[in-house]
Amino acid sequence: MSDHFSGPAVMDDPAADITDFYAFPSPERPGNLVLIMNAFPMATAQAFFSDVVTYRFRLRPLFRSAGKFLHGPAEHTIEVRFRDVPSVTAVQKGTVITSDGREATFVTGEPLELDGMRVFAGLISDPFFMDVEATIRTDLSGKLSFNEKGTNTVQFRDVLTIVVEVEAASIIERFEGVTLVAAVAETIVARRGKPIRLERVGRPEIKNVMLSNTTRDPKGVELRDLYNKEDAFSLSRDYRPLYEARLAATLAFFDALDGATAWLPAADRRHPALDLLMGDYLVLDLSRPFAPGGFLEIERAALEYRSHATAGGRWLDDDILDEMLTLFVNGGRGKRLGDGVDGPTKPAALVFPYVREPNRRTDLPMPAFVEN
Repeated sequence: MSDHFSGPAVMDDPAADITDFYAFPSPERPGNLVLIMNAFPMATAQAFFSDVVTYRFRLRPLFRSAGKFLHGPAEHTIEVRFRDVPSVTAVQKGTVITSDGREATFVTGEPLELDGMRVFAGLISDPFFMDVEATIRTDLSGKLSFNEKGTNTVQFRDVLTIVVEVEAASIIERFEGVTLVAAVAETIVARRGKPIRLERVGRPEIKNVMLSNTTRDPKGVELRDLYNKEDAFSLSRDYRPLYEARLAATLAFFDALDGATAWLPAADRRHPALDLLMGDYLVLDLSRPFAPGGFLEIERAALEYRSHATAGGRWLDDDILDEMLTLFVNGGRGKRLGDGVDGPTKPAALVFPYVREPNRRTDLPMPAFVEN
């Protein structure tokens, strides 16, 4: 389910559980970049951000190389921290700090604008949409098990969000004019003065779909907790082969779902998309304007050795599961595949903070996949 419940460890602390990550050019203010990190699956009005966790966005410059991307060492970060909630109020205060020296204090539920930077944090309607049960049936049966009309598993659910909008020009300057960037979201804590990563998210469904099935490769171990602790830009040499084996096996599984072979192995016998997916971050072009539907467009362009046409990244209403299914099953060259769920509970807004007001439902049962 995108990144909700993406490993045994994060299920113990929902405030540190990133549910989704979005990065896109502002549809309201051209030249601005919007980063959104959602956390706390199935949040309620009594849900709060952790006061010991740092919620961090990281950006690095990217360069295309033979169907994959290479990242540079320069980095731009945005860190958001929250204070404890006073017992007399349900309002939480937070601070945002950027690596180029900006700092601002804000109150949850209230949009803030300061020196061209905009910030919002609080309870919202979960913008993710997907038929999780149909995806699980497909995984277990080895057959496409989606209906034309699917059921949105997160219908009427809420999450906590952090929305930060900044001017892209200073980031491009930091990256010496490079406009193609990699973006990730993380939750970290400090232990003995050193940051410890609890979770990190680049593309959606990498952990919960691509890495979750322990029966796909001989090692057969739960990898998601290990993967969450990894630096997206510097994977462990010891564990990288495990991630590659699981991803390769899952890519082969998807390619076989329609009974035809869409992906021929490269000269080294690796799946052509394997290296690209191992670089697990959203890819976006800061020089391009806002346009919905750009998810995976830059990645597909790299695989096809052509120039990309959009800003890429991920917009709130992008149908990520349909895009991933179509790419992995038929290489994006056949019928568009999907789960029958085409939009969220509440469509995104085109004005800041882009996310929508919470549903505040208290009558929703626990999803079956969580209970199981």
